[in-house]
Amino acid sequence: MKSSILILASLITVLVHSQNVKQEKVSTENEIKVLAELIVDEGGSKVQISKYKVLKTIKGKVTNDTIRVGYYFYNELKSKPKTSILTLRAYNGNLKNEDYYIFPEYNPSKGIEKAQIATVRREYWEACETGKEICKPLEFLRASKGDKWFLILPCGGTETKAYFSEKKDFSKFFSKKEKTSEEKIIFLETEVFHAQCPPVFELTNLEDGKYFAYMMSCGLGGGIEINLKTKAK
Repeated sequence: MKSSILILASLITVLVHSQNVKQEKVSTENEIKVLAELIVDEGGSKVQISKYKVLKTIKGKVTNDTIRVGYYFYNELKSKPKTSILTLRAYNGNLKNEDYYIFPEYNPSKGIEKAQIATVRREYWEACETGKEICKPLEFLRASKGDKWFLILPCGGTETKAYFSEKKDFSKFFSKKEKTSEEKIIFLETEVFHAQCPPVFELTNLEDGKYFAYMMSCGLGGGIEINLKTKAK
């Protein structure tokens, strides 16, 4: 009798574990990730609403550049970061506003990861490309090393190819096959079509110093200098 109970308990444990794994897989497959900027906390009653501007979609799809995200009032955070990586779920209930999403388990602590975001304005890049203005190097400052940090570049056109390196003349590294003795240099690259814009680089693991960004597209081109620094404690 005792052995039968133990066998039954083991079977229940296996079934529960399998169900949890299945639910976790479905949950991960349906998740949406975006880089976003908090616009305003709109409040609410049982469900609180925060409005965000989507800066870049990392995973999945959102319906608009401005979205509203819901969470239960008892999960409210003392403060929310201005910019962050949001993990979201699509809302499947009845709601007139289609640009509405929810945090996992209606809990912002499970859906908000603080991230610092640096942005290069299109006007600045155009001025550097055309030589209309003196193209002074940009300087971006992070609060501390280890913080999530992203660089957003302007969209160049129908198709944008962007590169980021510690070397000013890195055209010979456009083809990965040509990397030889300098294989270890920092060289990031991305290619996006207009629907995937803007191009983004993650700077989190980069050391402070001088870097160069270069772009090839039908609307923008050329390169700029960027200096990365960390605030002194």
